[in-house]
Amino acid sequence: MPTLLGTLTDEVAAMVAFIKLLTREQQALTDGDTEALGPIGEEKAALVDRLNLYGEQRNKQLAATGLGADRLGMEAWLAANPKDAAVRQQWARLKACVNEARELNLLNGKLIALRLQANQQVLGALLSTQNQNNLYGRDGQPTQLSGRRIIDAV
Repeated sequence: MPTLLGTLTDEVAAMVAFIKLLTREQQALTDGDTEALGPIGEEKAALVDRLNLYGEQRNKQLAATGLGADRLGMEAWLAANPKDAAVRQQWARLKACVNEARELNLLNGKLIALRLQANQQVLGALLSTQNQNNLYGRDGQPTQLSGRRIIDAV
């Protein structure tokens, strides 16, 4: 079984990769590159699975030492091992990365909501013009305007 330091180091590396992916997602959302979002979503799912595994591994390592399998258990481990600067450093990096990822994810969610709202407005505008007397009906054939076809008015 890997050491706590090894697990934290792997977890930080995965979190850094996740942040880079969230940044790519943000750029795709900003650029309107919807084709890039599918593959990014797949990568995100795989990274989340990996991050969950590292978190579980870390929690098992903490539980094996009799500590809680959570953030408080990690803080207790650090308090009991004040000279282990490497673990303390990796834990601090992990917490900073988690905060950064949370902020990026929130911003990406807001960008998605804005895109969705814009799409709904466009769809609403298209549907409202469809309900009006316009040039073509649902079947693609010219509609009648006031009893006359528009082509007859020319």
